[in-house]
Amino acid sequence: MLAIGAIAGGPSVTAATTGAAISVRGLTRRFGAVVAVDDVSLEIAAGEFIALLGPSGSGKSTVLMSLAGFDLPDAGRILIGGEDCTHLPPHRRNIGMVFQNYTLFPHLSVADNVAFPLKMRGIGRAERRARAEAALEVVRLSGFGARMPRQLSGGQQQRVALARAIVYRPRVLLMDEPLSALDKNLREEMQIEIKRLHSELGITIVFVTHDQGEALTMADRVAILRAGRVQQIAPARTLYERPANLFAAGFIGDMNRIPTTWDGRAAHVAGRALALEAEAAVSAVPPGPAILAVRPERIGVAAPDRPDALPATVTDVVYGGAGTLVIATLDDGAQVRARAPSAALPPLAPGDRVGLVVPPGAALLYPAEAP
Repeated sequence: MLAIGAIAGGPSVTAATTGAAISVRGLTRRFGAVVAVDDVSLEIAAGEFIALLGPSGSGKSTVLMSLAGFDLPDAGRILIGGEDCTHLPPHRRNIGMVFQNYTLFPHLSVADNVAFPLKMRGIGRAERRARAEAALEVVRLSGFGARMPRQLSGGQQQRVALARAIVYRPRVLLMDEPLSALDKNLREEMQIEIKRLHSELGITIVFVTHDQGEALTMADRVAILRAGRVQQIAPARTLYERPANLFAAGFIGDMNRIPTTWDGRAAHVAGRALALEAEAAVSAVPPGPAILAVRPERIGVAAPDRPDALPATVTDVVYGGAGTLVIATLDDGAQVRARAPSAALPPLAPGDRVGLVVPPGAALLYPAEAP
C-alpha cells in the first residue's frame, strides 16, 4: 500500500508527521437570535481522529463548516498547525473535505474527478494523472480511473470522494456525515476503510455524525454537543462508563434513568436502599431527589424475594438471540430495562414477578434537575 508521500509525489513519511493539530478557542456562531455554536473550545492533536456527535441542531456541522472556512464565526479563533486560519478562505487552509452526497462531477471520469483539485492548483497533466492513480490505489480503486461515477456503487463513489480529498496532501480531513446515505453493510465497510486510511496516512480527521455507534467505533475521542455547547469530550470507553451529565448518559447507548432519593450514603428506590461506590456519584449530588443511571446490561434479573433486589413486574420480554431484554416496572411505577444472556434467564412472561439487582459499582448518580 502506498504511503501519503507517494500520493504527494515525494518521499514517504511516517503517519505521525502528516496531520496538523487543531485548536478551536471560544468559537461562537449566531444566526439571528439563534446561537448555533456557543463558546466552543477544542484541542485536537496532530493525527487524531475526533468525532463530533450530537442531535440535529446541536452545532456539530456548524463547527465543521467553520473549520473548513465555509462559515465564518462571530467570535473565537481557529488555529490549524499553529496558524490562525479563522478568516482564511477554504482553499488556503490545506484541508480535505468529504460530504454526505459525494459531490462528484457526473460528466468527468473517476480519474478526472480525483485530479480536479490538482488542476485547480495548477498541477501539470502528467503529475495530476500519477497522483490521481496513487490516490485511487490507496482507496483500493486501482483500475477504476476510466469509469464514470454512474458506473460505480455508492460505496465506490464514496471512496472516489475520499481519494479526491486526500490527493493534494491535506493536513486535515473534514467529513460531514459521509456515510449516512449508505446502507448498513456499505456503511460498515466504509467505516473500516476510513479507519484504515487514518492509520496509514496519519491525517487529522474531524468526523461529524449523528450515529452513536459510528462515533464510538471509529474515533479516538468523541465530542458530544448539545445546543451549541460541548457536553463532554473523551474516549469511547469513558463516555460510555462515566458520562459527565444526564444528557451524555442518555445520548450514548441505552441508559435507565431511575428516580431516587439520595441521602448521601445510599440511593432509595421503591422502598429499598442501594449502596453506591464513592466514584459512582460523578457529580456533587446533594441529598434529596436524584437520578440513578444504570446500563441495562449491568442489571441482574433474580428472584423477587432476593433481599438486595428491587421487586418488579415484567411488562415485556424481547428475545434477541444471544441476549434478551427484560422490561419491568418497579413497585413505585418506574420502568427499568435489563439485558442479560438468553441462556442465563428463566422463562419469563408479562406479569411475572422478578427482582432487579443493581451492583454497587454499576450505578451513576446525577442531580435530578436537567444537566
